[in-house]
Amino acid sequence: MVVGRLLLLLLVTISTRYVAAQRVGEPLSVWQKGQLDIHHISTGQGNAALLILPDGTSLLIDAGAIDPVDWRTGKPRDIPTRPDTMRQAGEWIARYARNALRFRADPAIDYVLLTHFHDDHMGTPRHGIKRAAGGYVLSGITEVAEYISVHRVLDRGWPDYSYPQSMEADSIVANYRHFLSWQQKHNGLTVERFQAGRTDQIVSKYNSTCPVKIRNLMVNGECWTGKGTQTKHLFPDLTGLPLLQRPNENMCSAVLSIHYGDFTYFSGGDIPGVLSFGTPEWHDMETPLAAITGPIDVKLVDHHGYRDAENSVLLTALKPRVLVIPAWSTSHPAPEVLERMLSTMTYDGKRDVFTTNLLQEAKTLNKQWLAQLKSQSGHVVIRVEPGGKRYRVFVLDDTQEIAPIKAIYGFYKAKSKR
Repeated sequence: MVVGRLLLLLLVTISTRYVAAQRVGEPLSVWQKGQLDIHHISTGQGNAALLILPDGTSLLIDAGAIDPVDWRTGKPRDIPTRPDTMRQAGEWIARYARNALRFRADPAIDYVLLTHFHDDHMGTPRHGIKRAAGGYVLSGITEVAEYISVHRVLDRGWPDYSYPQSMEADSIVANYRHFLSWQQKHNGLTVERFQAGRTDQIVSKYNSTCPVKIRNLMVNGECWTGKGTQTKHLFPDLTGLPLLQRPNENMCSAVLSIHYGDFTYFSGGDIPGVLSFGTPEWHDMETPLAAITGPIDVKLVDHHGYRDAENSVLLTALKPRVLVIPAWSTSHPAPEVLERMLSTMTYDGKRDVFTTNLLQEAKTLNKQWLAQLKSQSGHVVIRVEPGGKRYRVFVLDDTQEIAPIKAIYGFYKAKSKR
């Protein structure tokens, strides 16, 4: 008995030392039981974050693959896929996920959450040339599932996709629904609607006692009140509302927080919080969240740091120690947004800002802030230690599939708000 305990202690010590000994130039070590890993995957084509919970449950939040043609100009986008253009973004996300989940005999994604229905968060069939056996175009999430099994999908629209208006004419949603139907019939996929206030939709599958809580904070203008599972409506009755005042897709984004020990992570999709002149106040989705979400550790920056996001009310309430900007466009981030995030006038204390793919035009626009950024390109991985007391940030090289470590930051001490 004593020998067995000593051997177990020795193995734990060796494992801990190996993880702690991670060095620049090496591949990131595989997830270990008790860790919470959050991989912000940089493909240059939109949002994708793979989370591995302490019991090994996997969650993919979004799987972006932007239209190769800019809908505003009708011209091709000059934004290369990372690590290279030999594969599409969806396949690269799947390959990244399979590698990160290699501790499992048969890597699979237990949950997918699509925050909203835009191409940079889920893919698009427009200008697509690859098709699945089921006939749908392979792009974003539909392509991810071609290369790694997906067990359950949550989104804001299932099953009718009719709010705040019908999506029948939306080619992105139509292709996605075709994908869902085929996967349900042939692979047993489960689909459900993400509902605000709940903590039982995304749970630890392999250890029900795992101390992780995932709280659904907001979706479709329905916001958790901070009490039990109660919610409140932020949108007015849409009947007769002028077209320009109706909720847009970003406003309907699914928002959640993840709690593990003292550690908290916030993911808000593309919710806006900075309004244009004349816009109704209820279009601000960030301020209501400030009232129910206290200080956090890591924040995925809303709407890629675009000019309508990250208002001072939310930043002051959350006081994130680490901010990750999932950038892919020349407007990510807007200079005024980056200034707000970096300023100690917004909130006191240190903060580190990381970006996944800062384009040259964005570097020019934000040149006065560049020296304060911890990274301008690469996968950004948050690794929380067992127990949730502290964490580190790893920046990985997104120009190589093996993704060696470029930089290591931390340890950071989790805030223990609760």
